[in-house]
Amino acid sequence: MRLAGPLERAGRAGASIRTTRPVAEPRDTGPHLPSRRHPMPATSAGAPSEDSNVTQQTPYESAVQEQPAYGQGAPAHAPGPQKTNTMAILGLIFAFVFSPLGIVFSAIGLSQIRKRREGGRGLAIAGLILSIVFLLITLALVVFAFAMVQEAAETVAAEETQAAAVAEGPGEDPQGVLAACEVIAPALIGFDSNVATISTPEEYALLVTDVRTTIEGAAATTSDAAFVQDVQTMSANLQLTADAVSSGEDPSYLDAALTEDDARVGSACAAAGY
Repeated sequence: MRLAGPLERAGRAGASIRTTRPVAEPRDTGPHLPSRRHPMPATSAGAPSEDSNVTQQTPYESAVQEQPAYGQGAPAHAPGPQKTNTMAILGLIFAFVFSPLGIVFSAIGLSQIRKRREGGRGLAIAGLILSIVFLLITLALVVFAFAMVQEAAETVAAEETQAAAVAEGPGEDPQGVLAACEVIAPALIGFDSNVATISTPEEYALLVTDVRTTIEGAAATTSDAAFVQDVQTMSANLQLTADAVSSGEDPSYLDAALTEDDARVGSACAAAGY
């Protein structure tokens, strides 16, 4: 009969440890038999017999029993530092660079933090608030700048209109009509005054010749063809009056024509600013 050594008993003990179900106790079916837990007499060699109690433990068996099962009793790993969401960081950065993108990145970061359980919620909220504030400030500045530009444009347009009005008003004589009127009008006024002082047809003819020379010379300095034509028509009618007086005729039939000529020339002078 082979004796069971300590290693063999340790193997059987390890097998019993890996068994998940406990060994059922035998039912009481009759007279109690001697329990196998009691040690049997040793053999003549002093070693325990094969029928010795298997529950006896050796130092190796105790070490095996004290080892925890796989996956049980292992120390849990301590959680590492919580990861900061990247979009939350970008949202805070772009709040100072381009606020619309800061709003977008911060909103995405808040959504990802809620889903992924990441860190950086404070950064995302700060980026969102700053982006909105900076966006409102930017819009206010744009509106203010647009109003200032529009006001400046209106001011420039008003100044240009005023300058054009001044250019067309008194003091400006692009065609030389005003300068001609400053000579023609005094000459006609002087002619009307001197007519009352003459007494002979010759004096009247000399007076007409002088006034015709003056008004035609003044009209010739202008570039307004219509004004020149009106002055020449007046000069011709004045010559007709002188011819009528020289021939002993009544020149009153020319009064209507001379009045019309005076009205046309006077209107042109008034338009030129005289």
